[in-house]
Order: sequence, then C-alpha cells, then structure tokens
Amino acid sequence: MIRAAVFLALAGSFSILACAGVNAPPPPPGNAGTGGGGGMTTTTGVGGHINGTAGTGVVVGMGGSMCGLQTFDVNRKPVEIFMVLDRSGSMEDGLDDSASVSASNPSKWSQLVPALTATIAQADPTISWGLKAFPEKGGGSCANDTVTTKIDLPIAANDASQLRTTIMGVMDNGDGTPTAAAIGVATNYLKQLSMTDDSRKYILLATDGEPSCAGQAGSLSSNSTTARTDAVAAVTAAATAGFHTFVVGVATTKANDQMTLNQLAVAGLEPSSDTRPGATRFFLASNQQQLTTTLEGIVNPVASNCVFPLSSPPPVPENIAVKVNGMKTPQDTGHTAGWDYTDPSYTAVQVYGSFCDTIKNNGNSVEIVFGCPGVNIP
Repeated sequence: MIRAAVFLALAGSFSILACAGVNAPPPPPGNAGTGGGGGMTTTTGVGGHINGTAGTGVVVGMGGSMCGLQTFDVNRKPVEIFMVLDRSGSMEDGLDDSASVSASNPSKWSQLVPALTATIAQADPTISWGLKAFPEKGGGSCANDTVTTKIDLPIAANDASQLRTTIMGVMDNGDGTPTAAAIGVATNYLKQLSMTDDSRKYILLATDGEPSCAGQAGSLSSNSTTARTDAVAAVTAAATAGFHTFVVGVATTKANDQMTLNQLAVAGLEPSSDTRPGATRFFLASNQQQLTTTLEGIVNPVASNCVFPLSSPPPVPENIAVKVNGMKTPQDTGHTAGWDYTDPSYTAVQVYGSFCDTIKNNGNSVEIVFGCPGVNIP
C-alpha cells in the first residue's frame, strides 16, 4: 500500500490523502516517484494545502489506478449552542416545587437566570449562541398558549453578551410546557442554518418538569400523555438531523417528571454518564451553584471537542486509521478513549478521552489515513 498524509494541528487546517491502488501495472520508465518506492507516480493537482502551500495538492497514484484518492482541507468545526428555555409559570415555584417562595426557598427562575448568564460569560468565546423561550404567551390552557417560529436570539458570532441581555429580559409567566413544539422550532431553525454552514450544532433544553402541552407550533392541546410522546419524538428527530440535545432539569423533584426528562436525555444522545440502574440520565441541578456547575460541565467540553469533518466519506469506512503522535487510536463506539464517526454518513470523526486531551493540551498532531479494501494500515 502506498499512502500519504499531512499532519494537522488542532486549531489549523490539514489534509487527508487516501491510499493509491495496489494492483495496477508499473508506470513506464522515467516516471518513478521518490516518495514511496518503484512504480509510484506523483502529479500535481489543484485544491489542496500541502506542506503549507495553498492552491496545489500532491496526488499519489500507481500507474493511474486510484483507490478513493483525494486530497482536501479540513478545519475543526466551530460550535453553535441553541438554548430552548422553559419560561412556564412553574418556574416561579420554589426549589421544593411548592408555590411558597422565600429567602430559604427561592424560585427556580431566580436560580436559573444567574447560572445561565455566568456560564455564558465564562464560556469559550468562539461559541455562537441562539435562544428560543417557550411558551410565548399564556392563556390559562394549552389551547391558548403560543409557540411560533419566532427566534428570540438568532445564532451569530460573538453574541454571548447579547444572549445574557436577552435572557435577563425573559419573564417566567407562560402557561403550560409545550416542549415538543419548542424543540421542533429549534430543529427547523438549525436545519436552515445547516444549508449555509457546517458548524457543530447542539440544543440545550432547560426545563423544570415534563411537557404538558401536546402538538406542534400553532396547534397545541392539553394531553399530558401525548405531550410526553411528542417531546421524545421531537428530540429524537433533532438528533436524527444531527442536533444532539442536552437536558437540564431545574430542581426537578417529581418522579414522573424525572422519568420523562430521562427519556428526553437518552433520545437527545447526550445523557449523563451515570448508567447505573435508576440513575438520573438528564442533568439535575437544584440550586444556583449546582446549575452553574452543571451548565459549565456541558458547555465547556462541547466547545473543546476534537471533531474533524471530512469533505467526503472514506472509500472503505471500516478501513481508516486515526493516529495521535503516530500511534493508531482504537475506534471506540463507547466514546471513552479513541475515535468514532460522528454520524452514519461518515462525514466527520471525533477523537475522545485522553487522545483528545493530548491534542488539546500539547498541540500534537493527528494523522488520518484512508485504507484500500483488504489492505491493513500499519
């Protein structure tokens, strides 16, 4: 097997070069390359960044036979977090879930807002933020609640300060919790953005309990059973579209509420790491300090994930090597220590655990090699 690859730095761009064919006849005399032994030809193509030179790429072949040969630039994807914020009237209740609010039993909302603003203030400044608060108004029943396609804060670069200001202007006086409708609006909005950018997009749902309003934007009804089903379906649809959802429960104490938020967290593909039987899979926080710690524990790792997009899938998806400091890392579907594809279409890889830490902390390089069918990558 003949292969070539260019090392990458985490913050910069890099190139990936697939292997050349292995069964082609040797080239005519005089065309032997110098980089891989007899029979290798080297030609110059357009479109790559090789050894720091923009505009041209080196194409390695063997007698004109190419095995998925391609060169392309890859940059680490930026992060966009779209917040879906529950402003229903129950957020005015105390942390013990009662209507009795006092200095020793402050409201959920009074704990959530400063935790959100503190988290946003200290977060990676490269994160782009967006916001949808729901419901938009209340009328005493789900039928009178409103969820429209309105976006309280569209996602934009360098908008952390604007998000903090927007959140502080939201009032917690809506009626009902139409979670499915709000997630649906968020998903459709993120899909539209995906047509023009390839950023990593996440939904962060902050709520104090289970959904109470069924249906989608513009058509809500009071059916708690259907509301739960609809919400899980909405979060599942978001994950299928490529937008994972983190679920934060604000002083969520009731068993039914916790069960539903667990289901949402699992469906969103970003549950907590505690897999013990009966464990809380959503991120539960019961006061301002816990909320701040929880939110920072979600936002900061997301911003620093080692995700690298591929402009096209590997020719043999099961034959790819991801190397850190020259050491081949294992493919790890458990996402603990190694690498895995981020989606079923093989459009990006993510490095996890200590390998990602090595890349981030030491600025070490990564090599990604595409293999040909039946050819082992050393």
